[in-house]
Amino acid sequence: MSTVATARSALERYLHDLPRSADGGHAVWSTPEGRVAGRFLRSSLSSVFQPLIHLDSGRETGHEAFIRSFDDTGGDLSPWNLFANAASDEALIELDRLCRTLHVLNYFGHASDDASLFLNVHGRLMLAVGEDHGSAFGRVLSALDIERRRIVIESPEAMSSDFSLLAYVLLNYRYNGYRVGVNLARGEQISELVRHVRPDFVKLDGGRDDTLRDIGRHADLCARHGIQLIVKRVGQDGLAQRLHEAGVALAQGHALGRPQPAARAARRLSYSEK
Repeated sequence: MSTVATARSALERYLHDLPRSADGGHAVWSTPEGRVAGRFLRSSLSSVFQPLIHLDSGRETGHEAFIRSFDDTGGDLSPWNLFANAASDEALIELDRLCRTLHVLNYFGHASDDASLFLNVHGRLMLAVGEDHGSAFGRVLSALDIERRRIVIESPEAMSSDFSLLAYVLLNYRYNGYRVGVNLARGEQISELVRHVRPDFVKLDGGRDDTLRDIGRHADLCARHGIQLIVKRVGQDGLAQRLHEAGVALAQGHALGRPQPAARAARRLSYSEK
C-alpha cells in the first residue's frame, strides 16, 4: 500500500471508493460534478449548504444543510413532498439518516477543520425514536473520524409547543456528544425555554416583525444564559448591520449567502456593500 493511500483519512478513503454513478442500484454514489448523491424511492438526493455569518467578523462560522431532490423525470421535488412520501416511521427514519449521511459526506469533504454543520431533524423522527437519539448517526461519524461536536442538531419550530418533551430529546442528543439548537416561532418563548433546557443555539425568524421589534432584548436574554442567538431568513440588505448593532452574533439568509452545493471557503462580508 502506498504512502499516499495510508495518509488518507477515513472520510477521504470512503469518498475515493464511492461508485461514480447510480448504475447498479447503488444507494450512495459520486456525481460527475463531485457531489455525493443518494436514492430514496424514485428520487435522487444531494445537499446544499447555507452559511451562518458571524456578524462581528463577517466570517462564515458554519453552514446549515438542506436536501435537494429530483425525481426520475428530472424535475425538482419539494423536500416537503419527499418527507411526505415516507409514510411510515421506519421509512422516515431511513430517509432522515440518508439525508444526514449525504450532508456529512458532502460537507466535511470540503469544510475547514473548525467548521460546524447544522442539521435539521424532522419532528416526526424525534417522536419516532424513543431514546438514545443520534446513536446510529454517531456510528457513521465515528467510522468517518468526524467529531460529533462539529454537528449541531436543530429541532423544528413545531417541537417548541412542548418544552418538556423537547428537553428530553435534546438532552439525549447532548448525551451522545452533539451540540443542539432550537428553532422558535417567537422570541417570547426564550424565557420559558431556558426553564427546561439551555441549548447551544436559538434561532429566530428575521422575517417576522415581532422578532425584529424586540431583537435587542432577545439577544441580551440569550447572552445571559450562555446561548448563541442566530437570526435566520435575513433577506434584506442592511438588516445584518441592524442585527449586529442590537447584539446579535450570528445570522443567515439570502442577503448573506444563498445555499450552495458545497461549503465555500471562508470569506468576509462588508456591511457597506450589503
